[in-house]
Amino acid sequence: MRIGIYAQVARDAKPTGIGLHVRELVQALAAIDRTNEYLLYYPAGWGDKGVAFPDLPLPANFRPRPVRFPSRWAGDHMQLWWKWYLPWFLRRDRLDVFHGPNHFLAPYKRGRTVVTIHDLAYFHMPVHGPIMDEMLRTWTRRALQWADAVIALSENTRRDIEALGVPPERIRVIYGGGRIVPESQIQYERVGEMRKTLGVPERYILFVGTLQPRKNVPFLVRGFARLKRETGLPHKLVLAGHRDVAGDEIEALARELGIADDVIITGYVESWHLPLLYKGADLFVLPTRYEGFTLVTLEAMAYGTPVIATDTSSIREGVGDAALLVEVDDDVALASQMKSVLTDDVVRSRLIARGRDRTAMFTWANNARETLSLYRELGAGSLPHKSVPAESFRPTETVG
Repeated sequence: MRIGIYAQVARDAKPTGIGLHVRELVQALAAIDRTNEYLLYYPAGWGDKGVAFPDLPLPANFRPRPVRFPSRWAGDHMQLWWKWYLPWFLRRDRLDVFHGPNHFLAPYKRGRTVVTIHDLAYFHMPVHGPIMDEMLRTWTRRALQWADAVIALSENTRRDIEALGVPPERIRVIYGGGRIVPESQIQYERVGEMRKTLGVPERYILFVGTLQPRKNVPFLVRGFARLKRETGLPHKLVLAGHRDVAGDEIEALARELGIADDVIITGYVESWHLPLLYKGADLFVLPTRYEGFTLVTLEAMAYGTPVIATDTSSIREGVGDAALLVEVDDDVALASQMKSVLTDDVVRSRLIARGRDRTAMFTWANNARETLSLYRELGAGSLPHKSVPAESFRPTETVG
């Protein structure tokens, strides 16, 4: 088969979330499939001569597929790009299967299509702001309408997709895996460099993620402040990730609660920092309001760090009984559970052991095998074909 994957998010210089997911998927597929041909699509400006995926080693059957498109149009002409321009190139390349792994999909009717939905938080709450959330809702509905198959990253997301009218037989749940660095590749010799660069103390509680409202980090800050008042433990709180729109609010809350010196916002962290951050933490906390499926809890558990998370959306589905769960915004319960993990060696040891067992269930190798199986089903015509609008746009430029 000739399989196309829309890989633009995997080209980000500092990939997070979905970008990391796409990179891991491509690498895992490359490890098990040397037979099918893969084209990795992305928009490229007329003068773009750089290496498409400089730090993503690819075998011969995986090929970057730049599509020349004016750079200044990339964010302003989505209709042109997704509904006409990109589909024309997909037809020209005679794809058997096209995969949109990031909520978006082109209406390609000469082959089969699959879209991955990571979560539908923006249907439930403000996430990226009113304009962006509405745009995402519009394009997600279109992708679900056009796709022959839909990949959901959890049963929770599958239920959300069904609620939008997608028949259950078109949905496949395929779990992702954490980004786990083998022990031999962890750069322990650079711990001092990491601590100095990010301002990380010796004893700390860790959160990893973008500081956006749905991550609900102010709840964690309130629980941490209560923990400090009640116990006097020496720990600081390290928030590792992009500041995004909630950074200023979090800093203001920390000042108000009198713990400004104990809350550290690192900003974006490099990939080699993460294993050291997880392993150095005494506790990992995810205070989120909603997740389609969370990999950071799996990563923390894989590195031997006990986890506390909110009991919401897909969280229990991922962590099972390997983490302590609290209700959203119950800072009394959160402080109590944090104290338990930090002061009770029995609780701590139990969580660490269960966490390591739990992470073995979710791997990128499994994700790639199940995704490849779905590609084969689509290519063989085992799933019914969706009817999509005809594409009529014919660009004059050629693929670079």
